[in-house]
Amino acid sequence: MPEAPPNPVVPSPSGITDPLLRYVLVLLALIGTVSVLWFGQSLFVLLFVSGIFSFLMLPLCQRMQRRGWPLWLAAGVSCVLLVLVFFGVIFFMGSQYAHFGKDLPALQQVLVQKVTDAQAALEQRFHVAQERQTAWLEDRLSDLIKSSGSMAVGFFSATGAAFATAMEIPFITFFLLLMKARFREFFSQLSSNGDGTVLRLVENIASLSRQWLKGVLTVMLFLAVMDTAGFLALDLEYAVLLGVTAALLNVIPYIGPWLGAIIPVLIALLTKDSLMYALGVVAIIAVTQFIDNNFITPKVVGSSVSLNPLASMIALLAWGSLWGFMGLLLAIPITGIMKLVFDEIPALKPWGYVLGEDKKWPRERRLRFAVPVAKSKKKSGTVTR
Repeated sequence: MPEAPPNPVVPSPSGITDPLLRYVLVLLALIGTVSVLWFGQSLFVLLFVSGIFSFLMLPLCQRMQRRGWPLWLAAGVSCVLLVLVFFGVIFFMGSQYAHFGKDLPALQQVLVQKVTDAQAALEQRFHVAQERQTAWLEDRLSDLIKSSGSMAVGFFSATGAAFATAMEIPFITFFLLLMKARFREFFSQLSSNGDGTVLRLVENIASLSRQWLKGVLTVMLFLAVMDTAGFLALDLEYAVLLGVTAALLNVIPYIGPWLGAIIPVLIALLTKDSLMYALGVVAIIAVTQFIDNNFITPKVVGSSVSLNPLASMIALLAWGSLWGFMGLLLAIPITGIMKLVFDEIPALKPWGYVLGEDKKWPRERRLRFAVPVAKSKKKSGTVTR
């Protein structure tokens, strides 16, 4: 009688399915990803911003090609237009801030006088001598100067690094536009089963980036015009500078509008004798933000970056702590792109769901969907009571 063959050795399924091992691997992958993003901040910011601008300029480049322009010329003209717009904004803001810097000593004298009047009012009301108030104020100012020194150095170094990076963006954008056909073929070959999933995902990312950037620029233009018009109506000094600055700071969600309101309020307190002007500035910022949040942004930006408020706040905190000011600017589009990737991968769809927001269908569309169902039931002879 022949001997039965030995039973094959079945490997234990306790490898990757072990919860503890899976948790350790996910934790190591998360730590490695954060470390790479931290140490490669300048490179990733450069590539990401260049990619967004290339997505924005791609329709213009394609339109030029359809009219017979060679690819290199269409890409070059698109990047030149981008540079002209960028340096135009820089020149305009620089001239406005130069005019503001000339009046800064006069504003400083007004501030000193305001502080002196406030000290006299405090002495009369609460019987606190001005010498004690001055000593306390000098102590606070000395602490502020000591702490702000390093902050100023960090700010100017970050500004210089950002400007140096900005000089490289048009060149990277040019080469991305020049090699768009090669990148398209590359993404189409990445799909293992040839269904074009990766290419479709990249096209969705391009559409999201383009719609987000167009919406942000449109909202900035609207806020700059409305805030400037309101400040001019109040006869506020530096109305154009303050309106444009408030619009630029609005790029930072949730935080930017408040930062943009601080400077106009201070200018109103220093240059006007009545407190009503400062309250008028607050009212103008509040009205423009109400119009923007309820009418402009939902219509212009739409659902391009459909993140819920909690996900947006966590994204701002995470990317801000990781990349600083540039992280605050890029937090929303980066997280929106992550949501697109999560929605395409079956194992990560729950994460995409928790990042997103529910779509509310209009009542007319719900009724339209319900009509064929009712007809089909009536034809089949079933009566619903």
